[in-house]
Amino acid sequence: MSSANAWFPYRSSGNDFELFAFPHAGAGSTAFSALREALSGSSVSLVPVVLPGRERRMRETPHQDLDALLADFEQMAAADGFAAFQGDYGLLGHCSGAMIAFEVARILERSPCRNPHLLISCSCLPPQLIRDTGISRLPTPELFSRAGGTPEALLADPAFVAMLERPLRADFVVFDAYAYRPGEKLSTPILATRGPDDPDLSAAELQAWRDQTTGGFATMEVGSGHWALTPEGTAMLANRIPAALYAGRGA
Repeated sequence: MSSANAWFPYRSSGNDFELFAFPHAGAGSTAFSALREALSGSSVSLVPVVLPGRERRMRETPHQDLDALLADFEQMAAADGFAAFQGDYGLLGHCSGAMIAFEVARILERSPCRNPHLLISCSCLPPQLIRDTGISRLPTPELFSRAGGTPEALLADPAFVAMLERPLRADFVVFDAYAYRPGEKLSTPILATRGPDDPDLSAAELQAWRDQTTGGFATMEVGSGHWALTPEGTAMLANRIPAALYAGRGA
């Protein structure tokens, strides 16, 4: 069984809040480097989540089943009595990572620990609207083309492509197979964000995140397309997150 140190290798202490951040498909902790730096002078310590099959966990097999991934998380958290979640914290997910963060919030709300003070969804449909994208079944070139973000020069190296494809395809398998299960609403407040030019998430769809919580709810548009963590989006999130976490704690 993996340890909390494996999932959260970059934790630092001393701030009022920890924000556990789940990356988009195929990504690792570096996806949040700019946001982590932007929050470094605030009361919030961003903690990137490292999933099996990437970075320090490259030798592990990435999950291709959401239930197995969530069971792995819950076993890890329960092994030390949910020690990582006894303080003040929130959850953030980008794209498919927001789907995982939502399901993790469900786990934590029924566990012997504090509830999250905030769930932040960046560029992700609300769970009840998530649909099969078909990306997980694309041939390798099309998979990387749809995922985007990988320089063409690196894609010319077959060994590098194979290393990247393993977690990337696994994450899309998890996302495309997602079947929302209705249940008790979260009490955790939700901040749902999108880029105004995002072709995969409309403003009306963003509002449907409201149906997932009895707590506070807000939306925010960041100046981007689907990729919310642009310099402008990062600055806007870093400005909004501390106040939203304090509001969640007060609630």
